[in-house]
Amino acid sequence: MDGKPLNVSNGAELAGKSGLVRCREEDTGHLQREQELRNGKFIGQERMFDREGRLLRERTVNERGNSHGRVAEFWPNGQVRREETADNGRTQGAVRRFDATGRGERVSFHGEGQELFHVEYNSKGQPTRLLCPRSSVLPEDRKLCGFNGATDTELYAESGARSAQLRYDQGRLLSATEWSSDGVVSAQQLVVDGRRVHKSFYTEGGKSVLREERVFTPDDRTLRDTRGQLFSARRYGASGQPIEQRGFADGREVQVERWYLNGSLRERSTVSGSGKDARQLREMYRDDGKLARREQLNADQWRVGTQQAFHENGRLATEEQYSTPDARGRTRLTARKQWDESGKLIADDTILEDGSRQRKAAGTDS
Repeated sequence: MDGKPLNVSNGAELAGKSGLVRCREEDTGHLQREQELRNGKFIGQERMFDREGRLLRERTVNERGNSHGRVAEFWPNGQVRREETADNGRTQGAVRRFDATGRGERVSFHGEGQELFHVEYNSKGQPTRLLCPRSSVLPEDRKLCGFNGATDTELYAESGARSAQLRYDQGRLLSATEWSSDGVVSAQQLVVDGRRVHKSFYTEGGKSVLREERVFTPDDRTLRDTRGQLFSARRYGASGQPIEQRGFADGREVQVERWYLNGSLRERSTVSGSGKDARQLREMYRDDGKLARREQLNADQWRVGTQQAFHENGRLATEEQYSTPDARGRTRLTARKQWDESGKLIADDTILEDGSRQRKAAGTDS
């Protein structure tokens, strides 16, 4: 400091001193660090350099040792690499990042303890990623985020190929379409009747084929948020036909339908009641559309009431009766009847508590 050597690790040597401390590489003499000293404490300007003595970073430090004010990083050629404003160590306001030629790579804005806005650019200067704020915070968000009126903003990959199209109005995302590297639609998000609708696709024969559709109940979440209560969900097969549909109420799954690839119904399940009183009725079908089995389950997935199985000709094959649930929700088989394909009763059993059966005399046609 002031041309005189100083041991910065020795607090006694720093006590009461003020000035600019410069640290140099012993062998080369290149400047490595500059720090402002105020009454024995490093407060004020701080500059860091690389091994060749080129400026890497500069900032202002407060009495707590935290960045306060402008913080900047530099490329070896002297161009600004990144700059921001800090408030007692916390990033506050605009943050800008540049490449070595001075071209902007990323602009963001921080407030309320989080990043509220960002836009990133590829080497062609096209936007590649975008997060919009609820209200305008920087000139860069005005057009992109629809603060000058509803607008369609396109995003691009590093190659320059279109990767997404986003429709914004006053910072609110209204719809989004994404494309894969092959140029086919891979995902869509939109709002229908106040509900967020998320669609995902896969590529088949160079074309985009709908794979899944998820519909959320109305809420205040942003369009791209994948959380929240579902209203319905549907999956599709390779040719676009539905293979599964699920319905929800208050966040609970209350209805399921599944189909074979030939279009025939495979399964239908509905839930009634709630809590321990909930009951599920499930029906399974063969690929020709005929009912194969009907069963009922309680909230703990124990069989309750009547369970039925059917022959391929549609006649009843088996009917089982289950007890009412005990205190733990468990049930047990109490009776079973069986019929042949002609409808003739061939077995009528009472099932005892130890699992043994007590057969009644065979009856006639049912």
